[in-house]
Amino acid sequence: MITNINYNHLYYFWQVSKHGSIANASKVLHLTPQTVSAQITSLEQRLGKALFLREGRGLRLTEFGQITQQYADDMFAIAEEWLETTQGDLEHISRTLRVGISDALPKSLVSKWLSPFIENDRITNLHCVDGQQAELLAQMATHKLDLVLADKPLDSSLPFKAFCHEIGKSQLGFFGNKASLDTLKESYPQSLADVPVILPAKSSPMTSAIKYWLEEQAIEISIAGHVDDSALMKALGQQGFGLFAAPLLVKEEIEKHYDVRAIGVIDNVYQNYYAFTPDRLIKDSIYSEFVRHAQHC
Repeated sequence: MITNINYNHLYYFWQVSKHGSIANASKVLHLTPQTVSAQITSLEQRLGKALFLREGRGLRLTEFGQITQQYADDMFAIAEEWLETTQGDLEHISRTLRVGISDALPKSLVSKWLSPFIENDRITNLHCVDGQQAELLAQMATHKLDLVLADKPLDSSLPFKAFCHEIGKSQLGFFGNKASLDTLKESYPQSLADVPVILPAKSSPMTSAIKYWLEEQAIEISIAGHVDDSALMKALGQQGFGLFAAPLLVKEEIEKHYDVRAIGVIDNVYQNYYAFTPDRLIKDSIYSEFVRHAQHC
């Protein structure tokens, strides 16, 4: 096990990797090129692996050097974030907030949840990234995101620590295009028998809950397919491929955007919403305020 790494040497390496050459980095560091070169050589000897390869008069990162640069990017980004907290009153620190948003979430809900950040004088820049939940959590694990909003609980098999906060839930209902509205609403839920329905992925807790509710009602549906992308599910429902389940909390948004109508409620089946924060931010007052606000939206 390697211990006692000189982090000044790692910082010199990081500057060279950023600026492309020892000469350029030495100007930023206010050191001679010979000093910077010697320190990087010392780091390579300590690590037992080369960080750079010489190409003519330039340098190219080795594969190990590229990996080291990624870790250094994260480490020194956190260091800069920490240094900001030393510059005055902790209650008045300005910062960039990086939020990952699962692409399955209704944007109207997201805008309500994020409104305190937009109005907060301590947030100078709100940077939002859409994506799949697993990808966003991986970015949070490497400190590229400060907060992730999603519609699925945390997978216990993930190899990193995060805190999960339930920030809301909505009862589900079935939606369909206008052509099927009158006949299905009249004798709902028995009218669902043998009707094509698009469900989330087979492994989804929502799918299990919907199937259990249907069994309780002694209703057997025709499964048109399993689709884990909620936007695609709604689009297929709009085209008449089948009914789909969606949160009634955003009923008006779904009906307007996809030109569909709510047919009926799915009793005791809910969509939950979550916010994930890394360990180091759990006690930050900004995040505590956000969770409280979102839970009351």
